[in-house]
Amino acid sequence: MTTRTRPKTSILIGVALAAVVAVAAIALASGGGSGSSGTTVAAVPDLETGDGPVTGLGPKAPQDEFAFFDGTSGTLAAYEGRPTVINFWASWCPSCVAEMSAAFLPAQLSLGDQVSFVGFNIQDERSKALELVDETGVLFDLAEDPQGDLFTELGGLGMPFTVFISEAGEIIHKHNGPLTEGQLVDLINEKLLEA
Repeated sequence: MTTRTRPKTSILIGVALAAVVAVAAIALASGGGSGSSGTTVAAVPDLETGDGPVTGLGPKAPQDEFAFFDGTSGTLAAYEGRPTVINFWASWCPSCVAEMSAAFLPAQLSLGDQVSFVGFNIQDERSKALELVDETGVLFDLAEDPQGDLFTELGGLGMPFTVFISEAGEIIHKHNGPLTEGQLVDLINEKLLEA
């Protein structure tokens, strides 16, 4: 009695298809297909050099020095130890203006010291930026990104742009476009406080 064997090529194709289906199922189960307009970042440390994120949740935030509105300088490394939300805004951006008072101010007030907030003013006139801060009453640390270099480095596509950074200094999530207070608080809880 002879038995038929399948060609090795068809076995390899079957294994490859099974792997693709498994990866797609994992991505959907972890929320990859949720339709969120934000971007969740997942990174794996470089195994050859050992470089990479501390917890494996995302890449480290840029460490370039920037200027605060008060003339002092700082880096995002100074915020490590507490989850941090970065918001890029400008006085010429109507969605930014609405988001600052309707989402960021109430979120800051409700979350207290659980999260740090940093607002980067991008490609704006200082006087107009300060007027907007006074009008909206936002309480976050104010910094400048005059040419949009940090905005570009972090992958900003539109304004406003919000980046969620873990207490380990890793980029966990990015959101292009305006957020409501509820959306902002939900993202902070989901990505930073309950993670």
